Amino acid sequence: MKYVEALLIKFAMIFAALFIILGLVYGVELIELFILSLIITAVGFVGDLIIYPKTSNKLATGGDFVIVFLAVWLLGLWLIENPDFSLIMAALYSALLVAAGEWFFHIYLTKRVWEQKETSHTTEHDEPRQL
Repeated sequence: MKYVEALLIKFAMIFAALFIILGLVYGVELIELFILSLIITAVGFVGDLIIYPKTSNKLATGGDFVIVFLAVWLLGLWLIENPDFSLIMAALYSALLVAAGEWFFHIYLTKRVWEQKETSHTTEHDEPRQL
């Protein structure tokens, strides 16, 4: 159940960020925002489950930035009819806002879903390093 909750939180965060940037600023329709949000959430959540535990919050957030940028740019070419704005700039702003949220989402995953104390790829059960 924790994973379903995390997935819904991720979707809400991504939809909200895309709504702010693409919806309010650039006038993209809600159905297009919904489809983009679903795709980005699905791909990003798989990445969060596979990449983040093996790396760090920085790398996982960077990966999310790339996913959102490419998805908004490339899928936007397909979904958004006759955009009268720079899709690349819209993708950049969207990716920046989502990446900021992803940083905190990864901390949430670590503490609430996986119930670990640290936000890196180490666990609370790891031995402290000796200097």
